[in-house]
Amino acid sequence: GWKDAISTTIINFNNEKMQITWAARELFPSENMSFSYTFDESKHKVWKSCPTYLLDQDYNSGCLFETEGPTLAISIRNSNGSEELFSKRLKSDFYIKPNRPENVTFFWKEDTVTVSCNKPERAVKCLRLELQYKNKFDKDWQSRTSKCCSVGEQGFDPRKCYSFRVRLKRLVPYCNVVNYSSDWEAETFWMNGTLLGNSC
Repeated sequence: GWKDAISTTIINFNNEKMQITWAARELFPSENMSFSYTFDESKHKVWKSCPTYLLDQDYNSGCLFETEGPTLAISIRNSNGSEELFSKRLKSDFYIKPNRPENVTFFWKEDTVTVSCNKPERAVKCLRLELQYKNKFDKDWQSRTSKCCSVGEQGFDPRKCYSFRVRLKRLVPYCNVVNYSSDWEAETFWMNGTLLGNSC
């Protein structure tokens, strides 16, 4: 029914914090919604009310709460809680947005670079390390993706300066149902295997 038609955006930040948002202004223009959730899988679930609401022009438009397990049920009700307007059950680990790669290192050998990062504590098989690079004459980034936690590329011209950036991606559809990547790690600039300052 229409209960499922409400579009929500679900992000599980590194399997630590959930953020669920909805289009408050379009869906419920004149009323504040109340949000509750549970990770409880038993028959008599204990529901929790939202600890931290996100606001859009003074209306509740989302909720932030700790990730407590793999199975999540959510419920959006009218302001006094008497009527349920939306409910959904989901696997919270299908919505993971990974943290940025940590301790990124570049290893150069002639025209070849190998970029690696620390191994995250869990679900490494669900992650890919993506490397993007371009020189100042390139309009678009070139991309190379490999198993976490190392990616390589070759054929760099020693006379050109290149900018590099890396991020971690979750595998779809085996691990995530949505295509979430980490934020990009800060760009770095290299020429002939040497790290340059803050631009090419």
